[in-house]
Amino acid sequence: MPISIRDWLPSDISGATLSGWYKSDSGLDGLSDGDAVTTWKDASNNGNDLTQSTAAAKPSLETDILALSNASVVRFDKDAFPGDNMFSTDFGGDFEPGTGDFFLALVAKFTSSGTQFIMAKADSGTQGLNLFISGSNLIFRPQTAGGTTNNVAQNDVVDSNYHIIVCRRVSSIITGNFDGVAFDTDNGSKVNDGDLNNDSNFHLGSTSSQGLDTDMDVAEVFVGVGTLSDADRLRIEGYLAHKYGLARSNLPSGASEHTYKGAAPTVTEVIRNYFFRNLRRKNKSKGMRMKSTIPNLN
Repeated sequence: MPISIRDWLPSDISGATLSGWYKSDSGLDGLSDGDAVTTWKDASNNGNDLTQSTAAAKPSLETDILALSNASVVRFDKDAFPGDNMFSTDFGGDFEPGTGDFFLALVAKFTSSGTQFIMAKADSGTQGLNLFISGSNLIFRPQTAGGTTNNVAQNDVVDSNYHIIVCRRVSSIITGNFDGVAFDTDNGSKVNDGDLNNDSNFHLGSTSSQGLDTDMDVAEVFVGVGTLSDADRLRIEGYLAHKYGLARSNLPSGASEHTYKGAAPTVTEVIRNYFFRNLRRKNKSKGMRMKSTIPNLN
């Protein structure tokens, strides 16, 4: 049977659903280098566009980044005014993991240290989804009222390089991977089973009011609900690394070489042909050819 092969995409993640997907090669139509970004359109087809209406608070589009194979980024510049360096969207029911599984991934560069929120969907301060910089360390800490604050961290992420980050909760255990390698520290059991459902908006680049803005460039980011398997975590890293020219510099090599160090993940689709016969007058028939595809992840 004939086959077709295409690139694997985050929308191919098995057993999970994207809540929002934002990438610098789409969703920023009509903008040029240095332009302020009012809307970053959602590529997940959920309609959860990231927006910022205040002129002085808008991130900017930066194009032709050499370190990312000339891709673009959305740049967030921290300043002294709280909550004016961010995008927001209302995920509504598209991000309600409760006590269940969820995940996030991004390609980003962090250029300054301090307490800076990369993304948050939290009410009453920090009760909810949180990914932030503390000092020069990256912290993944879903948090609920009265506890459930176990976190995982990657030390020394503030530098001049772009990095691939994947964080997830699976069966009440949180983990993080930084350039294809597990985060290097945690504060204990890594058990984190709090209910993350809340009515707050999702924020990228800051919290809503605490002034914890972030200095960062973001090439792509997505968030989803459901179980992210080890196999799909590797595919995400391979997809992002090869798309942005980071496979050689960022993914592990040698004895622990990353599965997709040498090539991006793909999907092979088997094309099956079916023939249906429609009876005609005088017992004549006419064949009708139809095509269907059955995916096989590579």
